[in-house]
Amino acid sequence: MFDTASRLLVVRRGRGREIERKEFVLSALASNALARSVTELRVDVLLCAAISQPLRLALERSGVRVEAHLCGEVETLLAAFCAGNCRRAEFRMPGCWGEHGRSSPSRRNSPARMAETPQAGGVH
Repeated sequence: MFDTASRLLVVRRGRGREIERKEFVLSALASNALARSVTELRVDVLLCAAISQPLRLALERSGVRVEAHLCGEVETLLAAFCAGNCRRAEFRMPGCWGEHGRSSPSRRNSPARMAETPQAGGVH
């Protein structure tokens, strides 16, 4: 669950390629404080497996797009996200997706965390 994650990978991209990658250690924080920390890192999109509804809403209110209920190897998922393919079946957390491919924010599973920040025109 992202709410209790101890690390956050932030990938900065620009002009269709990776520019920078950093891993941050996360402290145990309340939802609003964690959302504020993620926002301060200039995260535009958060890719994760499970996330609580209060944290998801706090992030979305701060302008962070949350792509939840995803799983897979980090590099493969990041490449799929950049290609617009992270919603394919192999990246879906089991039991978290409805019949029409929409994630259910109320389900919880183990985390696979990744975030991306935009630069020079946003996420590509």
